[in-house]
Amino acid sequence: MGEYDFDRLTRYKRVDVLSKALDDENEHQRFKAVDALEAVALASGNADSAARDILTQAATQSAHEDVKLHARIALKTLDTSQEDRIGKTEEQRKNGAQDLKRNSVHKPLREHHPEGRLLCELDEDCTTLIVRGSTLSARNKPSAIKGGSWDKEERVWRFPINRASIESLKNGGVVLHPTVHCLCTSSKNTWAVGTRNKKWVKVLGDTHEIEDTLKQVPGSQWDSAERAWIIPFKADSLKRLIRIDGLYVSPFILD
Repeated sequence: MGEYDFDRLTRYKRVDVLSKALDDENEHQRFKAVDALEAVALASGNADSAARDILTQAATQSAHEDVKLHARIALKTLDTSQEDRIGKTEEQRKNGAQDLKRNSVHKPLREHHPEGRLLCELDEDCTTLIVRGSTLSARNKPSAIKGGSWDKEERVWRFPINRASIESLKNGGVVLHPTVHCLCTSSKNTWAVGTRNKKWVKVLGDTHEIEDTLKQVPGSQWDSAERAWIIPFKADSLKRLIRIDGLYVSPFILD
């Protein structure tokens, strides 16, 4: 069908033309069409849902599997953006009433766990494994696992994210959250996981063999402090990650 001027189509919100571009014979053109529809939807917010509606339809009905995948990822990005806006509005509302509660001290709510149950999950930024439970204390270290440290403020044990830690915790009777369990059961030792705010994907584990490929992923960068590759939560980046041999991409990235 030829080349599209996606910058112009995005600027003038020509969702009718972008919708047609989703069926272009060129995969790169199809990807850029999804990206442009995402940009239009982000710019429109709740004022105009046309671009989002097209992406929603493409995510399930497109004849191209790559369009379905990219549309799903774009919708996740849009959902995250909307949640951020709602969160900011709610935060402003709470700040307005903060003076009424100035004398009260509130502790962060924690997920309820039955008595005696220890649960292992990834922390919000996917930097460590955290083990929490009602019976935990600084003296009660789960199993004999090296590298564990007690987080006094959060009252959880933290362990490095690696197969040895996960398997040791599992063998010690700690319940693995599904996001952790899928890493443990995968056949690969290099994992791509998403942060809870859906802003970043982190590639953890032994990345030496796929390092050159990771460098080609749009927006990828090496975080020396965390010793992990971090990648923006974007459709083109996730598309590259899914196709890398030797890398396990957690299905929970899209949850």
